Amino acid sequence: MRLGIFGGAFNPVHNGHINLAKSYLNSLSLDKLLIIPTANPPHRSAIGFAGEEDRLNMLSLAFEGVEKIELSDIEFKRSEKSYTYDTVKELRKTYTNDEIFLIIGEDQFLMFDQWYKYKELLDEVVLCTAARERNTQKALSDYAQKLLGSQYGYYIADFDPIVISSSELREKLKAGEDVCDYLPAKVYDYIKDKGLYIE
Repeated sequence: MRLGIFGGAFNPVHNGHINLAKSYLNSLSLDKLLIIPTANPPHRSAIGFAGEEDRLNMLSLAFEGVEKIELSDIEFKRSEKSYTYDTVKELRKTYTNDEIFLIIGEDQFLMFDQWYKYKELLDEVVLCTAARERNTQKALSDYAQKLLGSQYGYYIADFDPIVISSSELREKLKAGEDVCDYLPAKVYDYIKDKGLYIE
C-alpha cells in the first residue's frame, strides 16, 4: 500500500491544505492519506494554538466525505515533544511493509537537515513537498539534490501555490476580516461559533 502522511498544525485548516491533500492523493496515487495534527511542535511555539479537540473537529469538517483521507490523533497522545521520527516509527508497527510518503511544507523541507534523526527518517519515507511560490521551485530542487541526492527518495510536486497561510488567517480573524474565501463554510462557522482566534 502507498500511504501518505500529511502533518501540520492546521491552526486552522484552510482551503490550501485541502487542495494540497487532494492533489497529493492523485499525483502520488496514494491508497490512504493520514492527516496528523501536531500537538507540541518542536520547531515553533505552541502559543496561539487552538485546542486539540477544536483542531480535530475542524479537520473532520474540512475533509468530510473525502475518500482515502483519515485523521489521526497519534501525536496528541504523547506528553513529551512530538517528533515526526517517533510518529513514523509508531506507524510502522501497523504499516509494516507499506511505502510511506511524508508530506511537509516548503519551509520545513528547506531545513530538513535540522530535524530530529532526519537520516533515520529518510530511511523510512519518501520526502514530499511543493513550492509555496513559483520562484522557489529551483531552491527546493537544489536543496534536495544537495541533501538527498540519489540515495533517498523525494518528490517535489508542481501544484498551484497556496495563497494564504494559517498565521495570516489568524491575523485576519483577529481583525474581524472576512475570510470565507479561504475556509470551508463549515470550518468558518465552527470558528465563529467557538470564538476561536479572536484574542
